This record gives sequence, C-alpha cells and structure tokens, in this order.
Amino acid sequence: MKRRNFRCRHSLMHPMLHSLTGISTRSAITACLFGGVVSGLLVWSAAAAHAQIMDDSIVSRHVRMRIPIERQWLGREAINDLENCWSFVNAATDARLPRWVTVVINTQNGSTGLDLDRGIITIGLADPTAAKDARGFLVHAAVREMARMVLLILSGGSAARPENRFLLEGMSEMLAHDYSNSVRKLTAAWAITYYLDRINPLGLKQLAAGNFLSESRHTLHTAAPGITFLTAASDFYGSQRVFRFFEALAKRDFGDAVSATFKTTAAALEEQWLARVRKYDPADITVTAEDGIPILDRITFAPDPGRAGASLSIRISASDGGLDLPAAGIFLVDEASGRVVNASPAGTAAQSHMQCELPITPDCKEGQYTIQVIAIDEAGNLRNWNATYTIKR
Repeated sequence: MKRRNFRCRHSLMHPMLHSLTGISTRSAITACLFGGVVSGLLVWSAAAAHAQIMDDSIVSRHVRMRIPIERQWLGREAINDLENCWSFVNAATDARLPRWVTVVINTQNGSTGLDLDRGIITIGLADPTAAKDARGFLVHAAVREMARMVLLILSGGSAARPENRFLLEGMSEMLAHDYSNSVRKLTAAWAITYYLDRINPLGLKQLAAGNFLSESRHTLHTAAPGITFLTAASDFYGSQRVFRFFEALAKRDFGDAVSATFKTTAAALEEQWLARVRKYDPADITVTAEDGIPILDRITFAPDPGRAGASLSIRISASDGGLDLPAAGIFLVDEASGRVVNASPAGTAAQSHMQCELPITPDCKEGQYTIQVIAIDEAGNLRNWNATYTIKR
C-alpha cells in the first residue's frame, strides 16, 4: 500500500478553514454534537476524573494535562510528545486547533473521547492495549483525538453523524499513524476489511449503519473499513481531495459530497473500493519486534469429532506480547466450505479464550477438514495457522 504524506497540505487546507468563522463554526458544531447526533461520541469522564487526586501542573505551549498524581511521571515524560502532536495536526491541515487543548488522563476506565466545545480530550488508560506501553498508547490516542477535532471542524460537525462515522474513525487513525511514521501498520486494515467483507458483504450502506463501530474504543479494527475506503479514494482521485471531501460534508450529504469532490458517483467509488478489497490477498505482516506478534497457544474442538448437521465449537487460545489481540482480530476460514467466521471472547477473567461457532452442513462427508486461523493485532501484525478437525456421521 502506498504511503501518503499528509504533512504537505498547508496551502490546501488554509483556504478551507479560513472560510469557517471560529466562534460561530465551533458553536454550530457543538450544537450538532450535543443535539443527540452522536450521543456516545463526546465522552468527558469528569466525575471519574475528579474521583481521583489529579495533578494539573504539567503544561506545554498548547497542551494542559490533568493526570492522577500517581502517574505524574508519565505526564512529564509525555508532555513534549503531546505538544508535538498538537503542532503536527495543526500544521498538517492548517485547521487552527484551539490554542489550548486539555488532555485528561483517567486510569479508572478505558474510554477515550473528546469534548470539542471545551477543547478537552479524555484518555482512559484502563484500556488493555495501554498495559505494555502507556506512553505510546497515550501519544497515539492524543494525536488521533486531535485529528478528530480537525475533521469535525472541517466538516462542520457532519463527520460525527452516524452515516459518516466510518470516515471520521478511518481518517483520524490514518493521521495518527502518519504522525508516528507507522503508516505500514495500516496494511492490516486491508486484511481486516477483506475478512469482514467475506463474513457479510460490505458496502456504503453497511458502513453508514456503523454496526462495527464502538462508541468508547477507537481501534484499528473498527477503523479498518474507513481506512481502506479513504485510501482507495486517495489513490484513485488524489490525496488532496480527501480533505476537500470532509469540507464538502459541511454543506452536502455523502453522495453529493462525493460527486462534488471526486467527480464521480458514490456507487462508482464504492465499486472501485470493493474491487480492491476483494482482490486483496492477506499474508503475514510483521511491524513490531518478534516478541510482540500473535502466538497461537492451542486450538480445541467440541465435540471432537464433529457431527454433520451440527455446530462445531472451536476454542482458540492465543496471546500477544503487546496485550492487544482482541477477539475481533481472530478470523477463521473453513477451507471446505469457504465460510469465514469471527471469534468472540469467552471464558472467565482468570482463563480467557476466544471461540468460533462453525456450522457443519448436513451433507458433509466423513473425514478430516482444514481450517485457517488468522490473528490480526492492534499493532498491525498478522499471523495465520492451519489446524484440522474430524467429521463423523
């Protein structure tokens, strides 16, 4: 996948945002957001934050931090990184982020979100992916949420509407990886989208429904369809038009914004995107050190052997050095039927595992069959393994 450089768009974005008047635009966006369009999107955990003893003495030129006093060391280590995040997002789009952005760190939950009107970003360090590298998690979440601020300003709040949420999630994740020079990690988004499409064919209607999105967690897995859609649009029609598309959403619906920006129809763009997704050939991807890639510990089948016409429960025990392998990142492909299923979490807190349910057709013959297990973690690593199961009638 081509690496796009979002850093060279200052002259493009400048006229866009000078057409927006600061106070009136922000007020309009706030009214839109608080009007119930995205009731779960703006999350400011004030009550939880105040329940902790907070320190607010850590500041930079444009970023204020509010962090539990026992995590002051993390704030001091990360404050310069957060200032760099502010500078990058502000310069990359010339969107004039608020002069001050407040970053509230909450160690009691894993929710991350923003309050655009007050310039507040909330980052929950109870997210399991923060366990290994709290500073890296904090910086990535901060730059992603600052990118979301910009996209909301550009779109006049329209990017927060349910039918456009996939665009907001995808583009903010793309900008966050561009900041950290880790765009290669987004390659895994194509594999995720490929398998999601095989489970249930994707399309703009499905993306607009947003059934795969989470209100409290913003992940590579939930952002993947938006990432691939916007990447395809960028590659087919030019990277500069992607930001113009967000600006067009301020005054137009999705279809009209596509026509005005890309000079094509939404149906044609959808067809180009899906053709590219369906031609994708997933293979192993390594973007971190070997001790951080997914590892398969065990696969078990119940019943064993399986029975024709019944469901086969497949328990998968897999781990990841970065503690960022969600059940949503486990896909199973039955090579006999071509069926693809996604795993779901199972087990107890003390002994967790993931589980897939594979229907066996009544006419399935006795014998051994092969499945492929694919694991894609939040860092963008991909691994796949084969296993066999037995069917008896």
